[in-house]
Amino acid sequence: MIEIKETRNEKYFNNTIIECEINHPEMGWIPFACDPADKGSNLDIPKLHEMLLSKEPTPYSAPSADEIKNELIVTYRAIRDRKLIMDVDPIVTNPFRWDALTEEEKTKVTNYRTQLLNIPQQEKFPDEVDWGVKEY
Repeated sequence: MIEIKETRNEKYFNNTIIECEINHPEMGWIPFACDPADKGSNLDIPKLHEMLLSKEPTPYSAPSADEIKNELIVTYRAIRDRKLIMDVDPIVTNPFRWDALTEEEKTKVTNYRTQLLNIPQQEKFPDEVDWGVKEY
């Protein structure tokens, strides 16, 4: 059983689990979620949980509506960026591939690219997202 002697940044994840960083004897400082119900760990969880409780972790507070919305914005922008990188950039940044397209195909690629770029300006973003249609 591994005993943890140092922790930092203790805060409740919910009313039971405490998130923190532990100074693991082999791995150094690592993030850890201490769940007193965890039975499958090689750490001395009951002793660690008791130590964390003694440090009076920051109480849990649910994320606000604004925090949730901001997280959605970040997530949807990352999805949009990934679509641009995977579906559009390999075509528009490669002159050989771009020049091989017909005018109609170029228009479809350009329209899809524009739809993706305009996602954050959509009226109901991020509550509703129209991802556009990839027609090529």
